[in-house]
Amino acid sequence: MAEVGLGRILSKQGFDPEGFVSKLSHGGEEILLEMKQKVHVLADDTAQSLKKNVYKNYTQFIETAKEISILEGEMYQLSHMLTEQKSVMSDMLEISLVSDKAIVEEHKEIEEENPEEETRRNLAFLLEKVEGCASVTDVAGRQLIHNGDLAELDPETFTQVQRVHSFLLNDSLMIATWLPNRRGPVRYRFQGLYELDSLAVVNVRDMGPVKNAFKILMFPDTKMYQADSSKSKRQWLDIIEDTKKKKAARDKQKKEATAMRHAEQLASVSSDMEDSVGLGEDDSVVLEIDELNADWLQELPENLDMCIAQRDFEGSVDLVERVTEFLKDCPKTPAVREFRTRIDYRVKQLTEGLMSELQVSPERSLRGGPRAARRAVTQLIRLGKSAQACDLFLKNRSAMIKYNIRQLKFEGATTLYIRCLCAVFFSSLSETGREFMKAFPEHFPCFSAFVVWAKHEMQTFVTIFNRQVFGGKSSLSTIAESVQIARKHYEELCSIGLDLSFAFEILVSEELDKVIAETKGQLLEGIRYRGSEDLWRPMNHLNKSDCSRFVDEMVALGLTTIKDLVYDECFISLTMNTAQFARVCITFSRDLLSMWSQDQEGPIADAIFDIFTEQVRHLESSLKSDNFITEHKFVLKNAQFILETVMSEVEKFYKNKNVLFPRQLLQVNGEYRRLKAINKVETVRL
Repeated sequence: MAEVGLGRILSKQGFDPEGFVSKLSHGGEEILLEMKQKVHVLADDTAQSLKKNVYKNYTQFIETAKEISILEGEMYQLSHMLTEQKSVMSDMLEISLVSDKAIVEEHKEIEEENPEEETRRNLAFLLEKVEGCASVTDVAGRQLIHNGDLAELDPETFTQVQRVHSFLLNDSLMIATWLPNRRGPVRYRFQGLYELDSLAVVNVRDMGPVKNAFKILMFPDTKMYQADSSKSKRQWLDIIEDTKKKKAARDKQKKEATAMRHAEQLASVSSDMEDSVGLGEDDSVVLEIDELNADWLQELPENLDMCIAQRDFEGSVDLVERVTEFLKDCPKTPAVREFRTRIDYRVKQLTEGLMSELQVSPERSLRGGPRAARRAVTQLIRLGKSAQACDLFLKNRSAMIKYNIRQLKFEGATTLYIRCLCAVFFSSLSETGREFMKAFPEHFPCFSAFVVWAKHEMQTFVTIFNRQVFGGKSSLSTIAESVQIARKHYEELCSIGLDLSFAFEILVSEELDKVIAETKGQLLEGIRYRGSEDLWRPMNHLNKSDCSRFVDEMVALGLTTIKDLVYDECFISLTMNTAQFARVCITFSRDLLSMWSQDQEGPIADAIFDIFTEQVRHLESSLKSDNFITEHKFVLKNAQFILETVMSEVEKFYKNKNVLFPRQLLQVNGEYRRLKAINKVETVRL
């Protein structure tokens, strides 16, 4: 407590240290020593408190950094959702609710003598000029009101996207694009058909390079078009609004007439009930009209629009399934076909909304993983769009894998990077496989698409793998370890029933063959060079400690018999050339056998055989040389060490891999007997 009071005194503003010490000095030495002790204790407490605060702040800083990282991804997703909501709100504000305000115009006198003939001519014009619009002309009573060329602009950058030709019908707006290489009378390709009830026209003020433009709001899209002149623009705006009003008035009249006819037919059926039993043709018509005028059917298009706008995809699909089941048993009358067209248009909007959930865009967060896409996939499958759902799901996962790999940083060690790369890639592949089986149960054609996709992703992975492992100056040991890491990871895919070993081995086999050949060539040059300078003298390490260190290194390689070759504490009955060959051969064989596969079986055996053969050639030439007549016994001792001890270690590597020892290496085993025979011949000759 005394230290707390002292701390308050020392921390006061305007504290006078000289006056404080002067007062204490009047109390004598004991008070000064006591105060000194208190100051030391206070200093220690302050230091401890400071350390705690620093640690606490550092911990909070780390937690805050993690939260910021998470919030950053969520903000991307929130921005995308706000953009979509803004578009939805614009659509809802611009929708013309004219059903209660429509002014029913008086019937005008028909100026054309035969309007049906005029309609047929207009629709024939569409069929002749536009490719892919046959379904547009199937609706009875549909007429062409106005058409003309427009330029589609990007709403953000105001740059021209493409040239289009717009056809205004009495109930909808059709957009067609220009065919660049057209043949015959066909000049356009059908792009889209939009109901007049679900679109709104908005004037765009002239500013900068944008002149004579207007927007058409069509949920969930917004299109901007540019007319040739201000007169043409005004004509488009007026005629679209006028056509919408006429359609609203016509729909209201049709509804009233249908209700009146319905009432009359019901009265007629009631009056005839006494004279007949069962339902006739008139009765079936009455029932059909009664069913189509059901409240839930009349409200269904609006309910569908609302569910799509609120992104209630499950509810939307429920409504679609209900109306589809109902329309399946209805006769294909004009009224049913018209109603089905309205539903099909909204199903198309729903499908586009679900597909946008799976599409990858720069502003959308990729942190959700495959489970986040399962919701959209499930609804697309219910709509019968399993192929599109499968394609978009796999593209989404490709983007996720690509993003995760880009986050990896190469920090010098090749094997460390390969370990991280394999962990990211194969775990993502395994997770995708499990989610795919949950999202597409019983959809067996989609599984073949998944296998093709997985093979393609493996090709992309191997491209990165080859660039990092084989593209630099990595040693054979590093390459072998990297290949082992990759093989260990792809074996884990078998847990989901996916075996991509064949794809990996085929893609890396060429690079492995090249590395084996290059390394073998370097070793052969080294053997020849050391052989040319070999004087067949025992190794002398000069002192016992250096000799022991060398023996330990060779024992670590598996050459334990080298202890029997030590004499006089620092001498070894091997040449430096032999010891170096043993070290290189053991390391080379171990690395090759660690990345053994059936594709590399031949090149690996040939490489080991070639380096042994080159060393045997050096031993044979030394036995036949007149320069080493007195060293023949020593040469044979080195030959025995190479062809028996070193070769036995190589054979152990093959046994550990459960691989049959190659025939050509068995032949090398017999070279020692041949060298002894050569030695006898040379001895007799001399």
